[in-house]
Amino acid sequence: MHQLSWERLIIGFMALGACERALEVTLEYVKGRRAFQKRLMDFQNTRFKLAEVATKVEVLRAFVDQAVAEFLAGTYDGSRAAMMKWWATQTQCEIVDECLQLHGGYGYTMEYPIAELYTDARVQKIYGGTNEIMKDLIARSLDSK
Repeated sequence: MHQLSWERLIIGFMALGACERALEVTLEYVKGRRAFQKRLMDFQNTRFKLAEVATKVEVLRAFVDQAVAEFLAGTYDGSRAAMMKWWATQTQCEIVDECLQLHGGYGYTMEYPIAELYTDARVQKIYGGTNEIMKDLIARSLDSK
């Protein structure tokens, strides 16, 4: 069971890295792509969406950092690992989806890194235990409190 907690923490790291990369490639794209004689970055909706994404990345980073501290202190338990795995992978899918949306149709072409990030994101919610199983583990821990 100790290895499952470690695996789920690693999945959290992977999700965070993917989120950071999605934001990076999307920022590069919206600063260079033009529509209606403006950069995509100059549209209010684009800026709002990127603000949401950047905030979610920071929240996820704080959660991962806290999980690492708990793991090193020996207080990282199965319930916390389930929370990490579920939240990180769900957030990854949400962030990558938002970033892909800002790429428009180009987001579906493999020439753009966001397409690969999108493809890779979905499986994160499956391996290491499905997110539904993670929620069940979390709920069981709440029932025992």
